[in-house]
Amino acid sequence: MKKRAHKIGFTLAEVLITLGIIGVVAALTLPSLIASYKKQEASARLKKFNSMMGQALMLSVEENGDINEWDMGLPPVEFANKYWGPYLKTLSIKQKNGSSYAYIYFPDGTSVTMLKGVCMDCIFDINGNKNPNIEGRDRFRFLACSKDVTSWCPNKGWCTYRSDQQQSRDHYLERCKNDGKYCSALLEVDNWEFRDDYPYKL
Repeated sequence: MKKRAHKIGFTLAEVLITLGIIGVVAALTLPSLIASYKKQEASARLKKFNSMMGQALMLSVEENGDINEWDMGLPPVEFANKYWGPYLKTLSIKQKNGSSYAYIYFPDGTSVTMLKGVCMDCIFDINGNKNPNIEGRDRFRFLACSKDVTSWCPNKGWCTYRSDQQQSRDHYLERCKNDGKYCSALLEVDNWEFRDDYPYKL
């Protein structure tokens, strides 16, 4: 009489324990992976935007003259279409009802809001209209200035938001902690990377 072969397998309890362990490991590592991906994506978009806008400003100045010669009396959308639109790949340029800002939307889902101050404030949003819409988290401020405004963008025309000359990284880190507008300067110093001590969660 032949002996019956024993089948080797896992019991239901063993399978459930294994799945539970996998679930715990995934729960511990997934948030870290997601956070790392968000930082890499934000970093890439900031690098692209900074380069793209700097080049667009130079092209516009070549054709339209120095920023101080631009017609600031134009409605926001007309202004953006004349001085920025021809030099950028845009999805649309709009003005919200009652606002004095121009909103430029790009094909990759990002956008920039433009408003005129001493310089032209350009608030870049890495995820368009999606929340949280907070500077330092998904919004980052840049400046387009006449080269005569040396207290902001000395001899550059396009720069991150800083009201002083070159300072230490600790200086920019402290400014970023106190006011999200200054986080673009910190990120520029860090080569657009979000280091472990970056004060805001993306």
